[in-house]
Amino acid sequence: RDPKKTIHPLPTILFISICAIFCGANSWEDIVMWAEVHKEWLSKYVDVSNGTPSYSTIRRIFMIIKPACWGALTQKVLSSHHSNKKAEVHISIDGKTLRGSKCAAKDIRAMQIVSAWSTENNIILGEVKTDSKSNEVTAIPLLLALLDLEDATISIDAIACNETIVQAILDKGANYLLGLKKNQPTLYAAVEDYVQAEGANPDNLTCDYFDDTHGRLVRRRYFVFDTP
Repeated sequence: RDPKKTIHPLPTILFISICAIFCGANSWEDIVMWAEVHKEWLSKYVDVSNGTPSYSTIRRIFMIIKPACWGALTQKVLSSHHSNKKAEVHISIDGKTLRGSKCAAKDIRAMQIVSAWSTENNIILGEVKTDSKSNEVTAIPLLLALLDLEDATISIDAIACNETIVQAILDKGANYLLGLKKNQPTLYAAVEDYVQAEGANPDNLTCDYFDDTHGRLVRRRYFVFDTP
């Protein structure tokens, strides 16, 4: 930043941006509008004597800051207020496509994000952008490395059902709950045979109910049992 043209301190811009984003701001204009509405409250914590930054100033700051540094900063904020110790019983990890990130005219692919969601605190604890030449399988271990997961239960869909990700979860002192599909035919067949022979009996039934939340009525039964 050019010191001669800088009238808004960097901490002020970052603090405003973090607060606005956590309150639901989705654009540069949203951040500015939030700051203007909460200017009196902001003055208690940061220097807003020169008014609120314009949307172009905030945009330029985000263009300068490396995404990894910004992610580390927000992760520290989240960790200080939402510690995983005994509070994060269940953390679900999933990959999503960021809406509006694709541009066919510039041959830009849609951005893929893998995020960790705390079901207890209803907040994203961390997220990692997948590389254009990779996928969620390589991004999940990077996301796990950012988080304090001791004693938590990590649930991921079938894409994470491999030894590398399982070992990464165990190395963090956490438990795992993974999906299993027929794209792993040998393991799927072995589990299916064992479940039918040993697992699916009334003694192992822990939950039995009907679910109609997705426009169809589904009976869901959960059997929990040890495996060899």
